Amino acid sequence: MSKNSTVSNKNNTLSSTSSAAFSGSAKKAAVITAKILFCLVLLIAALWAGLIFWVHLTDYPILRGVVLTLIAVFSLVTLKCSLSQSSYWQRWLAGFVSLWVLLAAWFAWLPPKQDRPWMPEVSQVLQFTQSPSNPNLITLHNVRNFDWERAPGAEKLVQPTQPYYYKAVEKGDQDVVVNERWSERTVDLSKLSGVDIINSYWMGEQIGHTLLSFRFEDERPLSFSIEIRKEQDESFSAFGGFVKQFEIAVVASEERDIVYTRSNVRGEQVYIFPIQGLSQPQVQQLFRAYLQQAKQLQQAPKWYNTLIRNCTTVIFDMVRAIDAEDFPWDYRILMSGYVPNYLYDHGLLPEQIEGKAHQWDMEQWYTNAHINPKVADFSFEDNQDPDAYPEKVRQGLPQPKLVP
Repeated sequence: MSKNSTVSNKNNTLSSTSSAAFSGSAKKAAVITAKILFCLVLLIAALWAGLIFWVHLTDYPILRGVVLTLIAVFSLVTLKCSLSQSSYWQRWLAGFVSLWVLLAAWFAWLPPKQDRPWMPEVSQVLQFTQSPSNPNLITLHNVRNFDWERAPGAEKLVQPTQPYYYKAVEKGDQDVVVNERWSERTVDLSKLSGVDIINSYWMGEQIGHTLLSFRFEDERPLSFSIEIRKEQDESFSAFGGFVKQFEIAVVASEERDIVYTRSNVRGEQVYIFPIQGLSQPQVQQLFRAYLQQAKQLQQAPKWYNTLIRNCTTVIFDMVRAIDAEDFPWDYRILMSGYVPNYLYDHGLLPEQIEGKAHQWDMEQWYTNAHINPKVADFSFEDNQDPDAYPEKVRQGLPQPKLVP
């Protein structure tokens, strides 16, 4: 045998060995990856099941504890048996999958309802009628116009003087309804003069509650809010919003109610931003879109969802249906606390005040739009004048006109 043949055989042997080693390494990596993915899927499935029972068994703490413990044990045993390929591992896995599918089927079936023991502020459903002789004349029924005060003995509320994004008091929700009042209000859509976005913060700058206020030429503004419809003794839970804890509601309200209670009673930090560049037909469409949302919910209630159907996403769904070009999709629609920054970056905040140009950056916008310092001395007695609060919160801000 020649020397070249010997070298060639050695190279072929080395090549085969290398290929086999590479193939073995790739197979091992694939097995490890599959196991990691399996662990993640099973963990997510178990956490989702646990969250459902945590939320929906709140009234049964002992049963909830037992169920959550069983889920944890069953998940860990299934995981261990499946990874080790021990006896009966297929049965453990099949049992886990079967129970999860049953839970998923129940969750998908779980219907939203209209008849629950609702908290007073969401107890009524917004309705409306339209004048047969003038389609612009709309009468809204069940407009919220509550009187609110801080609870007796509650922590003193000291309003921040600079932009801030947390509650001004350690103990929130110290609000008391002094007077529950649902009223009717007739508005003329031909008198619409503008729209303001209001953001309320209580847990940091990333997340806020978004409201819209419609301005009129000859009347005080009217606010709309997409709210969770809380039952008595319920409180907001971002986690509960993922697993059908709350129905969703459209609330029409006077600002002296729905904004005042946030700024002057609960101590949330509230900011108001006027929007420029909209025409009156667009604003009318947006107003009617809220009414249609309310009508649809009256006919068929829906679940609130923390991620995809909340106080901000519903607004932008309506706005984008009217004008998707000026209101493009942006991650800040999900990170609702940054909605004002979204408006600023897309040129939707006014650049003039009283006919004169200004050069406010975003930091200056937050300072000028901050409601709390403006109403720090605004009392319950002051709030009995329905026009006083809306005028106070807009001091020093542009009031852009609608475009032709």
